[in-house]
Amino acid sequence: MSACRTTISALAVVAAVFAFAGVATASEVVDRHYASAALGRQANYATVRPEKAVGKLPVVYLLHGRDSSAAEWLRLGHVAETLDRLVAARRIPPLMVVLPDMGNGWYVDGPAMAAETAIVRDLAVDVERNFDARRDREGRAIAGNSMGGFGAVRIALAHPERYVAAASMSGAFWTRIRPDTQIDETMAARLARVFSGAFGEPFDPRFFVARDPEQTARRLAVDAPRPALYLTASRGDRFRLAEEQDVMELRLKAAGLAVTSAVTEGDHDWGTWAAVFADVLEFLAAKFTPQ
Repeated sequence: MSACRTTISALAVVAAVFAFAGVATASEVVDRHYASAALGRQANYATVRPEKAVGKLPVVYLLHGRDSSAAEWLRLGHVAETLDRLVAARRIPPLMVVLPDMGNGWYVDGPAMAAETAIVRDLAVDVERNFDARRDREGRAIAGNSMGGFGAVRIALAHPERYVAAASMSGAFWTRIRPDTQIDETMAARLARVFSGAFGEPFDPRFFVARDPEQTARRLAVDAPRPALYLTASRGDRFRLAEEQDVMELRLKAAGLAVTSAVTEGDHDWGTWAAVFADVLEFLAAKFTPQ
């Protein structure tokens, strides 16, 4: 592990003194760098933990959206403040939030990068080796916003033995793309910008659909555990993702999944995600089984 290092960054210090509803946060925020074999490079993540928590903590892996980062979740999503408020009010047990920086790979193993393996294997191994984090399915969940919402639901369904629950905030599910979708020059340019080669260059709709949450759910073995799913989006989302969520919810339920959904006010922005993050944490924490 000589290639890895742990630091409390300047951003972490700022996050640790933010206030939520007038109450200073007591969470410890730590940045860590580690070697990812899947990515073939150094990667980094942040952890947020109640400062005085003891014992092995359940873990929520929190994925960022396109062109975003762990730092934005801390600064604009108010992760530490929300965690502290809910723990102090005993609405959730003490838990750890892990925020990886993963670029724009859409959390799949594709031509652009092996982002899925980096999250499921390399990141989890480093977290569980270096922190008091639970290693069992009943103590592990995953969530994300926008691109990260797509990634969180898909990864949980691709690895149901690893995650007890998953949540999507304004999930970018792109439900209108089907294997036979005809892509003209204008659409191809847009898809190239959005997906950054994660599903092929040029964008391959068959490759995308084979890896979307619906098809991933339909490949679940009969005896595989089913993660509990929570989907939330806002009515005013500029990309009309509440409508996308409705379609994906129906498809996932048709595939035999239990899905809880919510529609809130707001747009596709940090104000919305910061507001719903408490509900997401409460949903996920309720699925953890005490050790």
